[in-house]
Amino acid sequence: MKHILALLILLCVFALPVYSELSDADLDKIRLIVKEEVKTEITASEKRVKEYVDVRFESVEKRLTLLSNIVIALVALIIVAVGLPQALMAWRNRETQQQIDSLKKEIEILKQQKV
Repeated sequence: MKHILALLILLCVFALPVYSELSDADLDKIRLIVKEEVKTEITASEKRVKEYVDVRFESVEKRLTLLSNIVIALVALIIVAVGLPQALMAWRNRETQQQIDSLKKEIEILKQQKV
């Protein structure tokens, strides 16, 4: 019986702090600690988001640069594919026209010799 009574008294001593109340100062300290923790978490989260966005932006920028270079190369290829045959045709046409002109002159000379 003594042991049970001693045990009950001991348990009541441990249970006394459970009924204590928090003072305004304690609540203010808790609020301050929570605000600081929230602020540090928000700052860390903002930093992570900023780094993520920067990395994504850089990757998109690299892709756009690659695509623009490919478009420029394709335009140059089209210009070469269309322009080179046109230039060759114009050069041939000029040579042919020169030959025609020289043959006309020869014909005129031969006509004058016959007459």
